[in-house]
Amino acid sequence: MSCATSTLKLLAFLMDIICCIAGAFMISASAYSLIQFNASDSIKVPCVMGIVLGGLLFTTTIVGCCGTIRESPRTIFFYAIFLLLLLGAQIAVIFLLPINFHNLAAETIQNAWNRQMSDESMNNYQIRYDCCGKNGPNDYMDSGLSIPPSCYLNRKPSIPNDLYTSGCIDKLAQAFGNGSRIEVISDWTLVGVEGSTIIVACILGINFKNMERRRRF
Repeated sequence: MSCATSTLKLLAFLMDIICCIAGAFMISASAYSLIQFNASDSIKVPCVMGIVLGGLLFTTTIVGCCGTIRESPRTIFFYAIFLLLLLGAQIAVIFLLPINFHNLAAETIQNAWNRQMSDESMNNYQIRYDCCGKNGPNDYMDSGLSIPPSCYLNRKPSIPNDLYTSGCIDKLAQAFGNGSRIEVISDWTLVGVEGSTIIVACILGINFKNMERRRRF
């Protein structure tokens, strides 16, 4: 085996490992999101697809590692083709199934609002995001409820000017949107890594095929 082929084989193996880890991360992140947001309708389909695609990526890259170790061109080409199809599916999910973060925020805050008599969820959101009510302080007054101390800066209702005027839905949607930028970067980074892995796998498969031909003579 030439030095170039050995280097290419090592590179392919390392990229397969990276994709395998990425697949495991997709599964865990999607499952965590489903649990964290109680399988919200706003994220259910994207997260389920994340689990499915992550599982396929994890399994496929194991096949790629085996093909690289065994120096099997058929396995490598099968792996490259399947990874290409998987890459297309991931791009389709990115464009066709984006998460509506405003709807997710509205559903999350509505659930907290409904539970405010039994737990501290609503107060926790108001303290963390400097907000009050679902859409503003009027939500409490319209519901015949007193505005809680968590709606005030430093928790001092005695200072009217310290009252938060922003609703928690908008604040949470903004926070989700900021976090989504990291998700977009990670999604397209993974797409780039998978695309590079496909190219390396194809080149390695060709090298393995040529090695098989030379062994016959």
